[in-house]
Amino acid sequence: MISAKTLAGLELFEGLPEEDLKMIASLCQELTYAAQSSIFSPEKSARHILLLLKGTVGLTVHASPLAEPVTISVLNTPGQVFGFASVIGQPHHNSSALAVTDVRALAIDGDRLMDFLAAKPETGFLIMKRIAAVISRRLGTMRTLLLETIIDYERQAGATPEN
Repeated sequence: MISAKTLAGLELFEGLPEEDLKMIASLCQELTYAAQSSIFSPEKSARHILLLLKGTVGLTVHASPLAEPVTISVLNTPGQVFGFASVIGQPHHNSSALAVTDVRALAIDGDRLMDFLAAKPETGFLIMKRIAAVISRRLGTMRTLLLETIIDYERQAGATPEN
């Protein structure tokens, strides 16, 4: 079982009251994934929000059914959040997560976490604000990748990009 102390050391839960950390810890389970295994994909139901404890995870999106997936983020810092579809009201993930190396992750049941956060609005607001910041950063990364792709596509053949 995950301890409140472990949760307190993760960015998403920093500064929360001990009582709240204990309750959230009761919703957690530790999962392991072998290198090169799928953690989730758009075909799977979104049931958990995950926090990386150890290892490296690649987050990818599928631009089309025919194209190879595009890696949008590589997570390798303990505490990084991923798979948050279950706490933003989405029944399925809009990306895939692959264990690049062996991975240990903390899985929190999304429905039960949302029930807890609704009952504790101050804690809920803080956690959702932190999740929104992660989503904003990831969208910024995707926007940059999209713009680079468009620029490369529209650049005339043989043209040299300027600095």
